[in-house]
Amino acid sequence: MILKNLITVLLHFGIAIGLIIIAGHWVLGLYFYLFIIFLFFRMIPRKHVKGIKHLYNNEFDKAYNDFEKSYKLFDKYKFIDKFGFIFLLSMSDYTYRESALLNQAFICNKIGNKKEAEKLYEKILSINPKNRIARKVIESKK
Repeated sequence: MILKNLITVLLHFGIAIGLIIIAGHWVLGLYFYLFIIFLFFRMIPRKHVKGIKHLYNNEFDKAYNDFEKSYKLFDKYKFIDKFGFIFLLSMSDYTYRESALLNQAFICNKIGNKKEAEKLYEKILSINPKNRIARKVIESKK
């Protein structure tokens, strides 16, 4: 995890410095850097971001659907999800697929659909057996 975070920070730094050099002025380089960050960090996982906003507003049906779409997108492009620390400049411990399923399981628990939540936690563990959240929830149920 530390290596992954180090790579991400170095990529951020390298992109910023490279854009400043290419642009010829630090302000232009900074604008280009912020544009790239917006593009990679907000536009590609936009359904995931929308799901988080809906979850924050307690709009569980909309959030669940957005997380499902996010899961499908990153399930289709597993390479981007697996190396999100490079392509999406993400420093999260979990992939977007795991996060989408965790959020869906959380929503299922909130609305009282415990069996569906348990299936989602099992699915998370099939993707990443080291997922601490899913493991703790499954172990607490036994």
